[in-house]
Amino acid sequence: MYTSMVTLKHPGQTMAKKNLEEIAYDAIMKLIFEHHFKPGDLLLETELTEMLKMRSRTPVRHALTRLEARGFIIKMKKKGCMIPSPSPEDAKAVFFAREHIEGLNAASAAENCLPEDIVDLRRVVEKESEHGSIGNKVAYSKVNEAFHSEVAKKSKNKYLFQYSRHIFWRSSYYTFFFESYYTHKTDYQQHMQAPLQHLAIIDAIENKDTGKAEELMKAHIRNSYDEIFSRISMHPADRFF
Repeated sequence: MYTSMVTLKHPGQTMAKKNLEEIAYDAIMKLIFEHHFKPGDLLLETELTEMLKMRSRTPVRHALTRLEARGFIIKMKKKGCMIPSPSPEDAKAVFFAREHIEGLNAASAAENCLPEDIVDLRRVVEKESEHGSIGNKVAYSKVNEAFHSEVAKKSKNKYLFQYSRHIFWRSSYYTFFFESYYTHKTDYQQHMQAPLQHLAIIDAIENKDTGKAEELMKAHIRNSYDEIFSRISMHPADRFF
């Protein structure tokens, strides 16, 4: 396990509990993105609190709970939390479900969207490009999630929205560990394909082309899966860390 100290600069002596939890979450995610942790590693609440120089374990505990809910870690009885090992079979199941659910999201969004919805989506992709081009992986991942979440909201179907959130979170485990944008330390724009694909999806939604919106979204997710699956299948997981 990585044990170096991580210095967090707090903007003041007091900070809202929610902000401390967000700081802890972002810091742990940054450590994961930088591959200080790998599948099979234990994440211990006490060690992380010390690493992040937090005065209380509570923000770290809540951050770990959030990571567990999103499928990044699993709780081990009396041992803390562990990053699970990747599985080609699990990746296939996750991305199959995500492809079809999010394809329906895009089609429904094309059918139900309003002009202001398109403005919202384009604004999200603009932020995504800004963060992605400078290699801010934590911010980029959040805005990437926001795009998919916004498309789900624009579908105006609460059930699709609910299911797509959970499947997105689970698929993110594979994205962050195996997709080229997150695994490369330089040449971020070369590996940043999502914003352009997202813009094409928005165009189809704006044009009310339900079939094209669905197919572009499915192809977008399939592209991620194809890259991830090939990397898991061809190499042992520890080759990436």
